[in-house]
Amino acid sequence: MKDTDLSIAVVIPCFNAEAYLAQTIGSVLAQTYPAAEIVVIDDGSTDGSLAIAREYEAAFPGLIRVHSERSSNAPRTRNIGAALTSANALMFLDADDVLAPDALEALATALAANPGAIAACPWRRLELQDEKWLSLPATCAPRKADQDALSGWLTGWYYPPCAMLWSRQAYTDIGGWDEEATSNQDGDLVMRALVDGVSLIETDAGTAYYRKLPDGQTSLSGKRHSFDGLKGRVRVIEKIARMLEESGRIEPYRASIRRAFLLLSAEAADRFDGLSHYARTKSQEYAPSILSRAMARAEDFRSSAAPSRPAAAPPRDQVEEISFGLDEARELSSAINSDDSVQTTAIQRPTVSVIIPVYNRAHLLQRTIRGVLQQTFEDFEVLIIDDCSKDDPASVVAAIQDPRLRYIRQPENRGVAAARNRGLREARAPFVAFLDDDDEWFPQKLALQVSLLEAAAPEVGLVYTGTETITDNGSRTIDTPSAHGDLYQELLIRNILHGAPASALMRRNVITNVGFFDETLPAIEDYDYWLRVSRYYRIECVSTPLVRYNDFREQSDGQQNQERRSLNIQANLEARAQFYRKHGKQMRLAGVAHLFLIETARRGLVDEWQDRQAARRLSLQALFLAPRSWPVRHMLMRSFGVLKALRVLKGLRPAGAKG
Repeated sequence: MKDTDLSIAVVIPCFNAEAYLAQTIGSVLAQTYPAAEIVVIDDGSTDGSLAIAREYEAAFPGLIRVHSERSSNAPRTRNIGAALTSANALMFLDADDVLAPDALEALATALAANPGAIAACPWRRLELQDEKWLSLPATCAPRKADQDALSGWLTGWYYPPCAMLWSRQAYTDIGGWDEEATSNQDGDLVMRALVDGVSLIETDAGTAYYRKLPDGQTSLSGKRHSFDGLKGRVRVIEKIARMLEESGRIEPYRASIRRAFLLLSAEAADRFDGLSHYARTKSQEYAPSILSRAMARAEDFRSSAAPSRPAAAPPRDQVEEISFGLDEARELSSAINSDDSVQTTAIQRPTVSVIIPVYNRAHLLQRTIRGVLQQTFEDFEVLIIDDCSKDDPASVVAAIQDPRLRYIRQPENRGVAAARNRGLREARAPFVAFLDDDDEWFPQKLALQVSLLEAAAPEVGLVYTGTETITDNGSRTIDTPSAHGDLYQELLIRNILHGAPASALMRRNVITNVGFFDETLPAIEDYDYWLRVSRYYRIECVSTPLVRYNDFREQSDGQQNQERRSLNIQANLEARAQFYRKHGKQMRLAGVAHLFLIETARRGLVDEWQDRQAARRLSLQALFLAPRSWPVRHMLMRSFGVLKALRVLKGLRPAGAKG
């Protein structure tokens, strides 16, 4: 293979795998394209796994790294392993799987030609029969010739993690492994990437071997048919369907989603009637239209003669037990080319990552950062994301000289949503807080929120607080919120999380379920995000005002203020139109779409804008949805000037005249 800049880290999560770990590590050492680093994460093994890993670490210093941390959570263990290396390509190899010697070379060749993608090689399963490990064909469902990777994955076709090499970019861009996933964790990871537009590059070369453990030895995949396993698999399909809906790309995948739910319903039917019924009901929700079904049947007929994609794997009937002891491993050391460019440091995971986007407000940044550094809760990192400012926020950060500060400059100005997303991708903590560059925190803010979120159930994804708002004329307003729990329907109508994002603290894992901030929205990107969070999680609040929101306007003459205000209104109305296209279906299902529409109409009638034509259109649209709603009728009369006419007539009426 030609030299490339691709450095590969093989992450091996391990729990009680002493029977297989040496063989797994040995198969990585034997690769024709050497890994730059092998990271073994022992999840509290009670057998000899950790001792075996330590022996290899001693034999290959700088190449093999062992980290022991009990998490009882396979996705979290994999995320820890990824955080321990800066290699630009990642393989997640289970401690009982093995690789053929050419696997990494085949995958690296494919990935080097397709940066930012995921590469996959053929795979076979290892199964113990008559005390011999046999190499047998892959056990997944076939992929139809007309299916793309996401459609195939939804309906049972897949590659296991041992057959896949991730670009660091693809892994980081989707937020890593979902630590709340209880089943189909690798499917969740891959399908989120495919929804996000990441390419899956398949190669015919190389082979990975996925081990089916003997009876009595459990694995995560062995739990997929339990109640929790089936429930977890339903949850993953629901998540992917929702992400496709929100991105406006659901139509081509309706048939595959429907089939995925039907397959799960059938699996659950014998033992779990309620779960089976739920999955069947979900399948009906995603049924394609009559026209779509007719077209699909015609396409099925045309492609019926086309063979399914074959499993491209070498014709091997049996894989000999690969046994790499320490002596053999030392003999391989001369063939291992450890990449000195891969720098690793001790893993550091603060409790909170604070994300502060900044753009042309270096003069306010010091005050904002000082408010964070004065927190009574001190276990945090602060990520200052400079959105390509024209002033000099870097010097402000450097002058403070606190090791918890990390300054990151965007290569170009992309807006606040993109800056927050950069912070989310860089964040190392399990909790994430947001703070705008002109707002402030009170000292107890993080302490109270962290305490609440740590004690809360996993269903709680976000905590917000009360706020103190100060305007440029010195007026002060206190907001002490009480709304908490399931806030989805409330947020479908209006943003009730006042003070957010500065008041919000959320679990970082939320991004693996709801994604990132929508960078296409010209405004209200935070409102859109809180709505998406509330669809999946409960929200709690600390009523105490813990954030100072500075509602100051730039000093300028009246004409400039008017123009600035108009631009803000225009961006808000354009964003609300896009917001409705994105979430309108759910608003209509909840019976609240008319309330959102008339609120948008009201915003269009402010003195600085006065778009009566748009307000009338929105009011008529709301009237069609809720013809008996008094708020809708009131807005309709207002937009057509009826209320103003009535007030004028009332003013002209002679004193004492009867109506």
